[in-house]
Amino acid sequence: MVLRMIVRGDIQQQRLTLLASILLWEGRLNNARLRELFGLSSVRASEWIREFREKHPDWTEWNSKTRSYHASLEAYRTGPNADLRKQSDALSLSQYLALVGVPHAITESSPSRTIWAAFPELSVPSPRIFALMSEAIRARRTLQITYRSMREPTPHQRVISPHSLIRAGRRWHARAFCSTNQDFRDYALGRIENATLLDSPSERVDQDDAAWMAKVRVRLVAHPDLTPDQESLIRFEYFNNTAARVDTCRGALIGYFIQDVRAAIDTKSQQPPDYQLAVANIEEVRPWLFPS
Repeated sequence: MVLRMIVRGDIQQQRLTLLASILLWEGRLNNARLRELFGLSSVRASEWIREFREKHPDWTEWNSKTRSYHASLEAYRTGPNADLRKQSDALSLSQYLALVGVPHAITESSPSRTIWAAFPELSVPSPRIFALMSEAIRARRTLQITYRSMREPTPHQRVISPHSLIRAGRRWHARAFCSTNQDFRDYALGRIENATLLDSPSERVDQDDAAWMAKVRVRLVAHPDLTPDQESLIRFEYFNNTAARVDTCRGALIGYFIQDVRAAIDTKSQQPPDYQLAVANIEEVRPWLFPS
């Protein structure tokens, strides 16, 4: 896909900024990736990388195994947004996702602000953690993380084999096999304090993750306690004037999906106006819900 983002202003600086974004969030720069993103020739892609390395000689380290320039620790210490951290990381992540074709949010600095994000980014992963997780998935290698959870809020170490990155609502998660617990779990990237890429291969892959591979139907209907007129409105807004809609979701993601659409799973305790939708096939869905 040829991106037409470099159209005005200081073209060279914009190009360097784009390459810095790719380096920090993906953890590497290589010729093939630039050809894919920008439609460059191999020679031109090499020129872009050489120009970037001349400008930032300490930000990359050559890796002969991947034939890529990997981000150095210096890049994360002194790279773009290093002094501003979380707020700028949110903007940087938004720009990176737009660059690689994943819609995120139109920002305050956008030249056209007709579309707005209704909420701020509350839990933005660090670029280095995001990049290391992506690298572990690409290379099918294990990752040692220092993690904090609600059940165990003090920092503790885990060795995981991640297979997917997930944006669920306002948070980023990694789906991974945990060597300590010997099962597949979700890890919120914002709760990872540190990460180290290990040489050992992934212990398990996505095909071994039963909850990830399961395809489960979720049937959404209007909440039964709505008035007839309110029910008609919900059918118009969400169901194209039909009685319901059925979505197929990975078992591991059903909890996030139901949270995001704010659908009631217990219509007696979860009432309108807070809940306007309800899950009709609750018994089919129940095995995949988060533990209460």
